[in-house]
Amino acid sequence: MIRQWKMALYWKLPVFLQEAGLSIYARKLEKIYYGTGYEEYRQWLRTWKTWSHAEIVSHQNHRLREIVQLAGMHVPYYREKWKTAFWRNVHSASDLSLLPRLDKQELRRHEGAFLVEGLDPKSLWVEKTSGSTGTSLRVYWPMTMVPKWWAMTESTVRNVAEVGQDVPRAMMGGRPIVPGASLSGPYWRYNRHWRQLYLSSYHVSRRTAPEYAEAIRTYGSEWITGYPSAIAALAEGALDANVAPIKLTSAIVSGDTLTASMRTSIEQFFQCKCFDSYGQCEGVCVAMECAWGRMHVVSSVGIIEILRDDGSPCLPGEIGEMVATGLMNDAMPLVRYRLGDMAAWSKDTGCLCGSPEPIIESIEGRMDDYLITEDGRQIGRLSTATKRSPSIHSAQIVQDRPGHAYLLVRPSEGYQTKDAEMVREDILERIGDFHIDIVEVSEIPRTAQGKTRLVVRLCEKPEVAERYALLLRGAAS
Repeated sequence: MIRQWKMALYWKLPVFLQEAGLSIYARKLEKIYYGTGYEEYRQWLRTWKTWSHAEIVSHQNHRLREIVQLAGMHVPYYREKWKTAFWRNVHSASDLSLLPRLDKQELRRHEGAFLVEGLDPKSLWVEKTSGSTGTSLRVYWPMTMVPKWWAMTESTVRNVAEVGQDVPRAMMGGRPIVPGASLSGPYWRYNRHWRQLYLSSYHVSRRTAPEYAEAIRTYGSEWITGYPSAIAALAEGALDANVAPIKLTSAIVSGDTLTASMRTSIEQFFQCKCFDSYGQCEGVCVAMECAWGRMHVVSSVGIIEILRDDGSPCLPGEIGEMVATGLMNDAMPLVRYRLGDMAAWSKDTGCLCGSPEPIIESIEGRMDDYLITEDGRQIGRLSTATKRSPSIHSAQIVQDRPGHAYLLVRPSEGYQTKDAEMVREDILERIGDFHIDIVEVSEIPRTAQGKTRLVVRLCEKPEVAERYALLLRGAAS
């Protein structure tokens, strides 16, 4: 309610006052993000990049032992749940199987029990995410972790793409910076202190794309970051409107799935390399694509496991569940935290970029992206099928009842109906007896947070059922 009240007041302010408020807030954040500890940790990360694989593993294991000991002795939740677990025997990443995995819902239900005893929540930094359920999830960080996190972001994400905090940028994320009902611009706000142009992800179209592009030129943005689906929509809208390409240094995307078609559109319009990255508000792991297109884990942040359904580790190339143990949080340690995403380790252990960090071959989407058959089976791991055709910009599977779903397809350049039919056949090979209707759409619906989901089961999301019913009727007419 407080946030809604603040937003209502914000919308009433003239644009110049809104932007002044953003700059004032940025100054406040700057002291926290880039204050005490930031430069020291950046220097440490520079030495980290010279470490061998053995040195990295040794540091990881040392930090892991500290985190597990802290959790087992001073965190009420783990102290109770690990009564029968041999947590004192965890000395390395290979010993993590001695501990149970942690579900996100457990964290939601017992949030306070995950805090280290004696800490006042008011003295901590709070990261919030609504997640796929819409229920707020709060994760507490020690204040000392915040500048370390941004030092890590600068060194292992931005600098890899040859940009940084001091370089003017454009951003397209999930914040509603412009009222959703707005029919006229500007569809952005400018934070002068950080030279950050925040573009609305919710108002991009062929009609508005030229205005967005002109704003990027006017404000001198040199790189762009945010959701790949939103940035690609801007690039495609601008290309369709015959807007002259903009030469940027790089694009760094995260938050939803980057398809081959999205990457092509982004790189074509912005005349730069598009880097994919992976992370989450919980702060338990990060991965970043290098200049050679390989997704490297940032091992200083956390330990990633990729597991089969029975909890055993997957072999390279084998898709499994991502589980992470954070190594940076001494206030609310998350041990063997189930991220809800699927991935596979690369079969190759080396990379031309020279980094010894582990390589993730593919991040295949969320574990709850599954379809339900008439006999009650849950069929997941479907994102590979939707990624195979470069002529399909994006796709979404909408299930209205067991045994039946709609495949929403947003066409890209060179699209033919047979491309969608091939995706459908690929999905049916995994499912068997199932009926899928193909529906071509101009846009794939996003969540309230601005992200796109691969699978939407309408029986579990009645709040969006009417929206999809209108979309499907419109596509059929």
